[in-house]
Amino acid sequence: MVVDDGSKDDPAPVIAAFGDPRIRYIRQENAGGGAARNRGIEEARGRYIAFLDSDDQFLPGKLSIMAAALPDDERTVLYSQMQVDRGVDRYWVRPDRGIRDGEDVGEYLFCANQFMQTSTLVVPTALAKQVRFDPALKKGQDLDFAVRLQVAGGRFRMIEQPLTIWLDASEAGRTSYVRGYETSLDWLERCGHLLTDRARHGYRATVLAYHMAPIRPLATIRELVRGLFFGRVPPRILARQLLRSYLPKSLYRSLVNQFVYRFGKAEPASQGARR
Repeated sequence: MVVDDGSKDDPAPVIAAFGDPRIRYIRQENAGGGAARNRGIEEARGRYIAFLDSDDQFLPGKLSIMAAALPDDERTVLYSQMQVDRGVDRYWVRPDRGIRDGEDVGEYLFCANQFMQTSTLVVPTALAKQVRFDPALKKGQDLDFAVRLQVAGGRFRMIEQPLTIWLDASEAGRTSYVRGYETSLDWLERCGHLLTDRARHGYRATVLAYHMAPIRPLATIRELVRGLFFGRVPPRILARQLLRSYLPKSLYRSLVNQFVYRFGKAEPASQGARR
């Protein structure tokens, strides 16, 4: 199923050219990523949903590998590692470890600073219909969705293989620090009760602090310190958050790109040609 959220590139002729009646095309007025995903959830007919954002890619075999790994229940949520493409002809793999048995998903995301990116998820349709995305959120929809999936009884398992390419594009033109701070703080006030105390401290240190630093620099240091002692966020993660929060965006991105170019994995030629 393709949900066209008011795009300007008119994908309908491309989809029609496949001549495959199994492909369903749904167009709606632009309402944002959360609303588009929810429309797909509403229209879904199968037992499971594999999400794919328009600027991401599935690697060959992704769906068959996920299908083979699915248990026969309605509560297991699968996700996989992903290749993070920063446009430097190298990629790195995230997350670097899967969620552990019994590990709280909020602590995994915010204290261990791991990922469950939307385009890596395979969710039982009944569970997705129960939880849905929050269309009001402009940032962090994947984090919010994962936390609420757990609250609804979802159990997570990672496939230790990159099956999705995530385009980590430049942050130029993205949400401002002030708006990002307000959005992140609002989410914590509304949904913080869904997190453990440790996860709340981790969220403040690894999510909120990034947007807070230009506005309240001293308070940001306090959040990072509290993240160390009360969130038990590893020092190496806090060191990265310190650089990410206080360096200019362009400088931080340049440093990360240099790191990925030097230590990342080479991108296959066929993959680069598909960009």
